[in-house]
Amino acid sequence: MDKQSLPWVTKLSYGVGHVFNDLCASMWFTYLLIYYEKVLLFSSTMAGLVLLVGQVADGISTPIVGIFSDKENKIGLCARYGRRKVWHLLGTLLVFLSFPFIFNSCLGCQDADMWAQFAYYCFFVCVFQFGWACVQISHLALIPDLTYKKHQRTELNSIRYAFTVLANLSVFTITFVVLNTSANPPGPIGTNSTASTTMVPVTDASDSLTSTLSGEVDYSHDDTNSIGPEDTTKFRNIALICCVVGAVFSFVFHAGVTEPTFVSHKTKTKLALEKNQTSNKAMKKIDWFKELPFYQVALLYMATRLYVNLYQVYIPLYVQDTLLLSETFVATVPFAMYLAGFVGSLIMKEINKKIGRKGTFTLGCCVGLTGCLWVWCGKGGYFNQWGVFLVAALLGIGGSTLLITSLSITADLIGENVEGGAFVYGFMSLVDKISNGIIIMAIQNSDPDESWYYRSVIAFACGSACLLGILVIISLRKVKVGQRKGASQVLDILAESDDSRSSVEGIDNPVICVISEDKLSPAVGSPKVCQLRAQGTRTSCQCDICSLCHQGTLNSISGSNNNHYAGHLSVNDLSTSTNHIDDNLGVPQLPTHDTPSMCHPGAADVLKVSHSKVEE
Repeated sequence: MDKQSLPWVTKLSYGVGHVFNDLCASMWFTYLLIYYEKVLLFSSTMAGLVLLVGQVADGISTPIVGIFSDKENKIGLCARYGRRKVWHLLGTLLVFLSFPFIFNSCLGCQDADMWAQFAYYCFFVCVFQFGWACVQISHLALIPDLTYKKHQRTELNSIRYAFTVLANLSVFTITFVVLNTSANPPGPIGTNSTASTTMVPVTDASDSLTSTLSGEVDYSHDDTNSIGPEDTTKFRNIALICCVVGAVFSFVFHAGVTEPTFVSHKTKTKLALEKNQTSNKAMKKIDWFKELPFYQVALLYMATRLYVNLYQVYIPLYVQDTLLLSETFVATVPFAMYLAGFVGSLIMKEINKKIGRKGTFTLGCCVGLTGCLWVWCGKGGYFNQWGVFLVAALLGIGGSTLLITSLSITADLIGENVEGGAFVYGFMSLVDKISNGIIIMAIQNSDPDESWYYRSVIAFACGSACLLGILVIISLRKVKVGQRKGASQVLDILAESDDSRSSVEGIDNPVICVISEDKLSPAVGSPKVCQLRAQGTRTSCQCDICSLCHQGTLNSISGSNNNHYAGHLSVNDLSTSTNHIDDNLGVPQLPTHDTPSMCHPGAADVLKVSHSKVEE
């Protein structure tokens, strides 16, 4: 696949590749606790334990999937199909076969004790989480494989998140319709409420939504309008609808995305030697653990997922138990939250260009903190009528900003080391899942069964995650994410010569002089000197290569302004040439040991001069 530009068909097909996971994750985080507590009548601790088992299973699965997904597939058919897409397909099948059982009554064991039912559900939870991990890791690892450009990676993450939001909105819409198209409305006084099967028209549901948004609703808590054991069939139907819709989008992904042919690092090195070029050293699994930014980005991603998952899990319980609103709000409040997040994701690319990834992440944390503060202070009639929707919008915008930016920073960390991309995403997910499971379990186990509790959870737990994210960003302030330990800090030859703007706008270090193909020019008055200069800046690198330029290059310099080749220099040649630089020119001299990547500069190369050497 041509990495210079991705067609929109590929971008959109890639974007829908995680919709199945998003549909299931929306139900998992938003409705799992409320389903197991209110419908299956599990205790708060046991419901939290089910979620913890799922998070641990997912956390263990992600690095395993990452390690094997990074390996070259030796099976002919699988290799042609794509090493990432094979794992994606396997995960899709496992999710499709297991997820409906999680939101259904215990088949054949309805009358068994709670621990037997717990074991039954945990089996399907583990299968589901392994399949979910296969889809998630393979899908994320495709981003560095499809393109090496930072702005295109941000765009893919934005499209991916846009479909994530649409998937969540779809779940809330389906839930709203199903809960209001009741197969089990409350019966007359003195009768069993589960005996009646009168259907409520869908038009009544739309009227209910209109009255909800306009404030014409009785906000008093009514047990007959709350989620209970009679809603088992409703949640099963929602899960089945999500599986069917998700399978359709997964088919679109597999049909519309062609995975680039995998080339091992050994083969890349061999090809580079044949072309007389240099090749980056492969990052082994153990090498990642030697990089400090690896841990910093993992902590950043963990803070992001904690913030998003905690408000997603506890917003429904906050609506039902703290605000005492009807079951309609269980769908409409999350709907408003993700709708606002979707709007925010549409402008994420431009915000990244203006203030950079770190600035964008900090902005998202501030928006999220504002929402948490309002949750803590919000109360009264105005808050129940429309204030809760504004709070949901702030939480959603903050969540979308943090998710898109943290995933983009993770892609920057991987850089061109795509051979370990799945492992990196797997490790990030491991830290995320384990921390989420432990914290949610602790919150559930500490539940005092008081109405104020879930307000405190959202305000303090989500707010603390935002503060943690800000602290990590501060620690990354002077770190260039993606630059390897021991790499040259003077010159970094990039392949993005045709899009230098993407290398300086919205990237970590704006004080970089970019010299691209169209900015090569011969030295004035010296036909034997090739001068590489950055237009618009006084900083330049001048290399006297009197006898080193190839004859074709000299002819090009002296006889034509169309200079598309800068010659091939060895390290020894470069050392000789730098000794001839006139000290009066006032330009930085580049010692040999600082310029290992400049041995073979070609016309398509882009040279970055580090800020530290400019100051010299």
